[in-house]
This record gives sequence, C-alpha cells and structure tokens, in this order.
Amino acid sequence: MTSSSAVEDEHLTDSDLSDDEERKEEVPQEEIRPPTPRPTYSDEDLNQLLEYIQRMTTLYSLNQTDWSEASLDNIRRWLLEVNEPLLTIFYADNVLTAYLGFPTKPVDDISYFLRGEPNEIFTVEGFHDEIHFGTVHSDVDGCLMRLLERFYAPIFRNYQDWNQTVRSRFCASLDKLLAFLFAINSKIGGITALYVPFALHQIGGEQIVCDRPLFKNLESIAVYWTTQIRTVLSDRTLMAANTLATMNDEYEFWEYRLEVLQGLNSQLEQFDVQRVFKVLRQWQSVHMPQIEELLSSAQLEQELATSNLRYLYLLIEPCAKIDESKSLADVSQQLPHIFHLLRFVWEQSEHYKSSDRITTLFRNLSNQIIKYCTSQINLDEILEGRPRLGIKMCNLSLECCQSYEEQLHQLDLHKIGWKLDRGIILNHVHAFMERLNDLKDICEAMIVFGRMDELESIGEVQFSGTNGEQLERIAVSVEQQFLTTLDQLRSSNTKHLMLDVYRSEWYEKMEAYRKSVRGMEETQQRLLSNAFRRVSNVEETLETLNVLLYYSYHATLRKCYLGQVTRLWQRFSEDMDTTTRQLLQLRRKQHLSWLPPHVSDALAYRINLDRLIWLRDRLAKAGSTWLPAVPQAATVMDKFELLRSEFEREIRIAFEEWHGQAGSNLCQKLERYLVHRSKQSKVLLECNMDASALQLCSQAQHFEKLGYALPLPIRKIYEKQDALKLIYNNVLRLCLDYNRLVNSLTQRERKLFRSLIQCVDRQFAPGIYKLSYAGFSTGEPDESYDHWLADCVEHVEELRHIIQLYKRANRQIVRCCERICDTSMLRFNFNGAVDISVFEQQLSSCLNGGNSALRKYYNTIVELITAVANEFAEMQEEQSSEWHQYVNVFDDMLASAFLCCARNALQLLQDALRSDEDLPPGPILVMEADVKDSQIQLTPDMRTVGAVLRGVIDRVQSLVDQFARLGYKLKIPKEKRRPNFARAFREDAECSELVRGIEAEIARQQEKIEEYVIQWRAHHALWELTEEAFTQRLLASSKTARVFEGGIEHYSSLADDISFMDAIAHVHFVLINQNPIKSTLLDWIEKWQALNIQVMLQHATGLIEALYRYMERNERKVLRVPRTHNEAIVANQLFERLVQAVPGKQSRFTPMLEVFVLLHKYRVPLPDAAREQILDLEANWLRYLQVLVEADEMLDHESDEHKIMLAQQADQFRHILKQFHEDYFSKLPKK
Repeated sequence: MTSSSAVEDEHLTDSDLSDDEERKEEVPQEEIRPPTPRPTYSDEDLNQLLEYIQRMTTLYSLNQTDWSEASLDNIRRWLLEVNEPLLTIFYADNVLTAYLGFPTKPVDDISYFLRGEPNEIFTVEGFHDEIHFGTVHSDVDGCLMRLLERFYAPIFRNYQDWNQTVRSRFCASLDKLLAFLFAINSKIGGITALYVPFALHQIGGEQIVCDRPLFKNLESIAVYWTTQIRTVLSDRTLMAANTLATMNDEYEFWEYRLEVLQGLNSQLEQFDVQRVFKVLRQWQSVHMPQIEELLSSAQLEQELATSNLRYLYLLIEPCAKIDESKSLADVSQQLPHIFHLLRFVWEQSEHYKSSDRITTLFRNLSNQIIKYCTSQINLDEILEGRPRLGIKMCNLSLECCQSYEEQLHQLDLHKIGWKLDRGIILNHVHAFMERLNDLKDICEAMIVFGRMDELESIGEVQFSGTNGEQLERIAVSVEQQFLTTLDQLRSSNTKHLMLDVYRSEWYEKMEAYRKSVRGMEETQQRLLSNAFRRVSNVEETLETLNVLLYYSYHATLRKCYLGQVTRLWQRFSEDMDTTTRQLLQLRRKQHLSWLPPHVSDALAYRINLDRLIWLRDRLAKAGSTWLPAVPQAATVMDKFELLRSEFEREIRIAFEEWHGQAGSNLCQKLERYLVHRSKQSKVLLECNMDASALQLCSQAQHFEKLGYALPLPIRKIYEKQDALKLIYNNVLRLCLDYNRLVNSLTQRERKLFRSLIQCVDRQFAPGIYKLSYAGFSTGEPDESYDHWLADCVEHVEELRHIIQLYKRANRQIVRCCERICDTSMLRFNFNGAVDISVFEQQLSSCLNGGNSALRKYYNTIVELITAVANEFAEMQEEQSSEWHQYVNVFDDMLASAFLCCARNALQLLQDALRSDEDLPPGPILVMEADVKDSQIQLTPDMRTVGAVLRGVIDRVQSLVDQFARLGYKLKIPKEKRRPNFARAFREDAECSELVRGIEAEIARQQEKIEEYVIQWRAHHALWELTEEAFTQRLLASSKTARVFEGGIEHYSSLADDISFMDAIAHVHFVLINQNPIKSTLLDWIEKWQALNIQVMLQHATGLIEALYRYMERNERKVLRVPRTHNEAIVANQLFERLVQAVPGKQSRFTPMLEVFVLLHKYRVPLPDAAREQILDLEANWLRYLQVLVEADEMLDHESDEHKIMLAQQADQFRHILKQFHEDYFSKLPKK
C-alpha cells in the first residue's frame, strides 16, 4: 500500500519541481519502504489452504455447516494480504466469524492463525510447518497454564542435556510455580483447587515407585496444600468491607463456604491426591500428622456450614419481606417475627450461641432496614427539584428506624439471656438517621434558598421601594450561590456518599455545605431586616410577608419571620390609632373639602372605616390560609371592633347635623330662568341654575348611599335630580357651544357674521325671558322646553357649520398662498453648463410646470372663496363693506404670493448669473470659439444669449399677468377692485431691482467675452499671413540651418502653448469650448511648419545639385587637352581659377551639410538622388581633387605648390566630412 504523500507525488512532473526541490525530494535508499509482496496462488492452491484452516479450527460446538461465504472470503483475504499478521475465528452472536485481528467484542473462545514473519507467504506443501495456530477460551490464564503444564513441562523434565541434580531442582521449582499459579487462578474463580503434577497422571497403578527427589517434590506440593487448606478453614466470618451486610449476604457466605469445603474435600478424596498422601505416609513425612488434622477439620467445617445454612434459611424469607414491603410503615410489622426467629437460632444453633455472633445477625438486620430505606429514597428525583418528597421520605425512614430502635429496646435481654451490644447493632442505624437529617436540611434549604417546591410555584422575590432592586439582587445572589452548592451535591462524586454510612467523606462535604448555608442564613436574615426596614404600612408589610413566606419553612429564619408577623399586627393597631388621631385633628381644623363639613366628615369616617375593614379582611384571610398565628392577633381584632362602633356613631351624628342645617323652604332655589347674559361680556350666555340645589342633591346622594333616610323637603328636590342635571347639562352645553363659536371670531369677523349671530340670539330669547327650572314640577322636561332646545341646537349647529366653512376656507386659502410662494417657476435641473437649446427647453419645461401649479392653486382659492360667498349670498347686500374688505384682504394676499413666486424665479436666475466677490458664478451655458473667415466667432453669440435670458423675465411677467383678481371673479364693484397682477409686478420695487440686476449681469458677460476674444487676437498672424508672403520672407533670409530650425522651433513652441491651453474656458456664467479654435490654429501652424520644411528641402537639394553640376562641368573642362597655345593659356587660367576656388567651395560644405542634418533630425524624407549624392559626396569631391591633380600633370606644372595645396584641401575635406558624420549620427532619433 502506498502512502497519501506518495500518491500526491505521482501527480507531479519533472517540470513542476525546481532543482532544489528535486534534491529535497530525494530519499535515502534505506528509508524507502520495500514494496509489499503479492502472493500468486492458483484457485486450487487457495482452496487447499482454505481447507487446511477450516480443518485446523477448533471451537466449542463447531459445525462445518456454520461456515459462511463472508467468513471464507475473509480467510482468502488474509491469505492474499500478507501485511495482515493475524487471523481469528470465533462465534459472535452464534455466527461463525473470521476477522483480521482480535475481536472487538467479548467471545467465549477463538482459534488464531499467526504469520511467523512479516509479509510471509505460505506454501501448500509447508503450510503446517509455517503457520502458528492455536485455540484460546475465556479462561486465558488457564489455557496458558495448561499449555505450560502439558507441553513445556514434559520437555523440561526430559531434557537430557542437564544432569539429574539440575533437572530435579528445576522440576521442583517448576512444580512450585505451577502450584502457585494454579492456586491463584482458582482463587480468582472463587474456588480452592489443589495442584496435582501431570506426571502423576502418567504414572499408572496404585503404587508409585518413588525416589527421594520425587518424594521431596511431592512433599513440597503437599505442604503447599496445607497452606491452602488452612486458609480455607480460617475464613469463617463474612468480611464485607465498606458494605452493609444483610441476612442474605450471611446466608450466601455460608453457602459459598459449603461449596468451597465440599470441593476441597472431594479433591482430597481423589485418587491422585490419596496416592500422594500414601507416598508421604510410606516415607514417614513429618508433615503428615498436620495434614491428617487439617483433613478432619475440613470435614467438621463442612458439617458446621451445613448446620448454619439450615438455621439461616429460616431468616431469609422474613427478611426478604422487608424488601417487598409496600411502604416504610410496613417494616415495623415484620420485626417481631424476625426477633422470634433470631431467638430460635440463638437457642438451637451451636455456632450462633455466642453473643458476638447473634449481635452480628442483629447488625445484619439493621443493615437490611437501612438498605430498604435507602432504596425508597430516590436522590436523583429529590435533588432535581422535589424537596417535599425528600422530606416526606426522610420522615418515613426516620420513623421506621426509630420504630426498630424502640422494639429493640423493648426486648427483655435478661429473660432471654442475650448480651447484645446495642452500640454495634444501632451504630449504622444512628449514622443513617443522621444522614437522613442532613438530607432533610438540604430539602428545606432547596425550598427556602432555591425556590424549589413541587407542590407550589415560588416566584422570584420582588420587593417594592427604591431599594427593591438591590434586595432582589441579594436574593438572586443567594439563590445562585445555593444552586452552585446544590450542583456540587448533585454530582456523582458526592451524591453516592449521602446515604452510605461507610463513607466518612460525607462529613467533610456536609461540613462545607453547612458552612455555606450558614453564610446564606446570615445573608437572608439581613435581607429580611432590610426588606421590612422601609415598609411603611400594613399592605406593604403583608405583601412582603407573602413574598418571603417560604423563608418561614427554615428553622433558623422562622423566628425572624414570626417577629415580622407580630410587627404586622402591631402596625395594624398603630394604623387604627393614627386614623383616629387624623380624624380628630380634621374636625378641629378649618374645613378644606369641596363638600359641606358634615358630608365631608361622614365620608371621611366611612372611607377610613372601609379601609380598615378591608385591611382586617385581608389579615383574616391571610391568617386562615398562610399567615402564621401570633398571640397579638386576637387583641388587635378586639380593638378593631371597638373602633368600628365608634366610627359608625360619628357618621350618624354628622347626618343629623346636616339635616338640621339644610332648611325647609328649598323650592325657591329653582325659581330662575334657564339662561341669562354674562355680566363680563354681553355677547356671551351663561346657565342660570342655582349651584346649591345640585350640591344639595349630591350631598343627599352621599347620605343615601351611607344608608340614611332623607327628609321630605330634601327628597322632593332629590327626586328631580336626574331631570335637573339633564336640563342643566343641556343648557350648559348649549351655552358653551354658543360662547365657543362667538369667541372664535374676532371683532371684524363678528361684524361679518352679525346677521347670523342675531338669528341665533332670537332662538335663545325664550330661555332668557320665559322658561324657568321651577316649571318642571313633574320632574320631566315639557314639550316647550324640548322645542326650544331643539331649535337652539339646530341654529347653533348651522352657525358652527358656516363658521367652520369660513375658517377652513381661510386656512386653505392661506395654505395655497404659502404654496404659491414656495412654487418654483424656474429650476435648473441640470448639473453644470448645457447647450443653449437644452437651456431653453429646461426653462420652458419649468415655466410650464410652474404655470400648471399656479393655475391649480389659483383655481382652488377661487373655489374656496366662492363657497364662502355662497354662504353669505343673502347677507352681502346688508354687509357689503365688510364683505368687500374680506375679499380684498385675500386678493392682496394672493397678489403678494404671486409677486413672491416671481421674485423667487428672478432671484434664482440672478443668482445663477451673478458672481460673488471671490468666486465667479457657476457656468450655465456652453459656447464654442473658432476662427472663421479670418474672424474669431462664438456660437451662440451674446446677442442670442441675452435674448434668451430677457425672454425669461418676460415669461415670468406673463405668467403672473394671466390670472384675474379675486374682486373680478366675485364681481364686486370696480371702484372696490385691486389693479391687475401685471401692474403690481411692474410697480414692485424688488422685482424691478432683480430685473436690473439680471441686465447688469448680461452686460458684464458681454465685457468678459470681448476680453476673451482679445486674448486670442494675439495669434492673428497665423490666419492673416499668406503662403506667398511666408515664402518670400523665408527666401529673403540667409537660408541657413539656424534660420530654418529657428522657424521650426518658433512654431513648435507656439503649438505647445496652444495645446496646453485648457479645452474649456470659464468666462463669467459661460463655459467656452476652445477645442475648435485650438484645432484651427494648430492646423495653421502645421501648414506653416510644412511650408518651412518644404522650402528648406528645396534649398538643400538645390545646393547639392549645384555642387555636383559644378564638379561635373569643371572636370570635363579641366581634362580637355589644349591643342593650341591659346587653349593652353586658357586651360592654365582655368586650372588656376579652379584651384583657387577649392577652399571657397569647401567652406560651403558645412552650412549645406547642417541643413541636411536638420532635415534628418525632423525625419524629412529626402529624394533618392539627393540621398545618394550626400553619401557619395566624399568620393566625388576627392575624385574631383584628383582630377585637378591630373590636370596639373597634364599641363606640365613643375611646381608642387598646387599639389601641396590640393592635398591640404583634401585633408580639410575629410575633417569636414568626419564632423558631418559625427553630427549626423548624434542627432539620429533614439529608440
């Protein structure tokens, strides 16, 4: 099998690794794991090996039909996968299983097959010699010991390479070892087995031919047997360390002892053991008398065990009934019968005749009771939240233990003859009772500190007052601390110690628990004191006691709790005393209540008495349900009854005094009209009811509720109480509605509504001058009152409707005017500058939208004021001046709104055009600058821009002028109307100022544009210069390379300056696009540059061509052979002239070559002929000089002056060409 890293490496190629990585990947040869071999079995060989393993498998109850195909496949897999060392075959859940490795579950026996070497491959011929196999059952130690005894020991005994002495001593030591191992193995199994050497089984017959070494060996084995027998005989007492031994345990112990003794005696009677004893007797062993004594003792102990089992069996069934009891109370009923049986055993049994042994049986009975009580107590259920159940079970268990102790003390030990040690018998019982008390304390603490109660739900503690949250936090902290402590008790390490009387660790745990609980108790006592410290009345005290009721379940906290209960009754008594003192003081002071004194006193006594009765009832109910009883409760209750009778007497006295002061003639209070004019304001109305009549009825109602009979005069008025209240409330409501409507109008508005108000006043006249309260003798309103009230209500409602419509219309008109003021007729919805067409479109769209909004608001105003006009249609003639004034007020308001809207529009336009002191205005329009027809032109021009901006002003004025005045709409007289809105716009000072400001900004923009054009006029020579003038100016110059390069650099610099200029120029409120004019000027510069280079190229090619023509012509002339004397003279003159002209011609080479270098610098393409002429210039000029030399020789000049001069000129020419090449190549463009 390959590792995962090896698999991953297979995916890497050589290209994926660097040289360093390849060196890292190299593994030393010795670290590489060799490949796992793979056996190559034929089907026949594999089946043969499989058959061998099946035959060699030895298991208990093995059947050949149990072999399954899955098991056979695992065997084949083990044969083929040679890296698996072990194969095991076993029964798992009655299924024959073959497994690679050891089984993972317990099995009875296994057959194993093991490879001798790693990766070993078996052969068919040598399989039995190569395989390691065997069978092991559940007694592994026994298997190994049997293997050592049956297989290895005979080999050692018959090993001939040792001498006799060595072999004897080794065999004796081996037998001792086997005897020890045999004893240990049998002891683990719970029996006592005697080791008999296997060699004795191989010696047949009754007689053993024994030599001294064999005798010594057998004697040492017999001595070891005595040790085993003596150990068995000495084990006569049940030793159950840290365990509660019961009657059943005692019976099982003796049953087990009988089995061991029977097995021992049966082994001693076996043939091989008797032959050993016989040999020892023959050889007169000194250990034989001791062995004989032990053999007889073993028989006696067996008889004793049989006798004890017979008596103990009598106690098994009665003691078993304890465990079968349905409840703990039934246990005590079983005890007398068990006591009688114990007495019978004591009298009949020889073994249990002693006091110590009968005390042991009583102790076992105590343990039996403790175990049963423990089984009845479910600690998990109790500690998880059922403390009441825990307390109940602990009490039942304590009663059971106490009953057992009482019955034990009632036994007449002297009469029976027992000398029982009650301390030993009840030691565990007392310890168990102490553990039960500990558990009870824990359960009580769970209720008090942990709020765990399965019978009732104990909510979280909630305290009132300012420090309530602090007290609640303390209670929660104590609860959390207790729950933490309880969790420690719930843990498995602590919980099992609780009722185990043998585990003394519980005392340490309990001591730590009690220490923690004491701290909690102290905290809770302080909490109780603090909780009641700020309690100020009986109700709070009772609520606090109810909240802290579960604290009374704890013995330590109950005393403090009862003290607070006593304090509760004392507080109730103090409350009664305080109430009495307050009422007495109230009677002495000046009367401050809205009620008459007698009614106030009676109600005060009744209210306080009802409160005290309510407190008494709460305390009585709490005392009968949950509040603990205290001696002070009865005394306080008697005091309350005395106070109750005193309060009722005072109430009766107050009623009698009120009756005496009421008087007899009470009907005169109703002789009053329903309504009268207010003394403070004549326009307002007031209800004319005598308030004392209603007050008398109210007082009578209070005394009637207190249970007193009213006098006849008072009863007559009291019986009309409902009708009087109804009339009073209706009249009062009517007056209030009328007064509210009149007060809602100003003095000017009251003049406008004068006719409507007078109409309503005419309806109120019967109530002012005719109808009175005394007219309702029957106690019910008559028809005239109903008609009057209905007419008044109807007219008041009509007046309210008209006023509400008037007020609502005014508010809506004001709101519409405000919205007109806020309406924007102009809005710049674009960011930055735009084209003038877009600008005009946006302005038109905004103005149209503003026009629609203004039209909507104007129509709404007209509809509203028309609705008001319809309501006043009948009264407009009577109150024409007030109505005209009302209309003109809103007409002026509408005009102000339109003017405000127009000002906002003009202000917005002015703000867009106007600049601040430090910053220019934001651009809103875009222009383009270009040169056309030798003039700088702007598109659009300022005339168009000014017309657009002035058109905005006209549009705003026309929008305002389209609306008619409200006076015209409502058709008021012409002399009362206001002038139209256009006139108001023209006469408005602010609007005129804004228009002048816009005109000023347009003029300023015109000035900025002129300044901008002047800046570009600085380059007028570019478009005003002609080609002819440019060419003549250039030809008139020296035409050197410096002149041509200066022109090129001038235009290049000018082009750079123009290119670096901003594409957009911000001129006041306009952005000018300079790209067109820049492009035009660059085109002109490019034109003049090209013309300059063209002239330079023509000049350079003309120079080189003239030079070649000069050399060609003179070469032909100078080489012409003169034929006459005159021709010779002319030839000499020509030669001399040409020789003298050589320096001058060579001086022209440098300027000419500089021009060509400049052409090459600017990558001007040369004609092919000119390029060849430049390249051949050196050779042609040297050839020309050589021609002159030849001409000199031809003319037979004997002087060498000309030759020397020509040689010097040739060197000078080479130097010029060298400089030309250096300059030429240095100015080549580099990549």
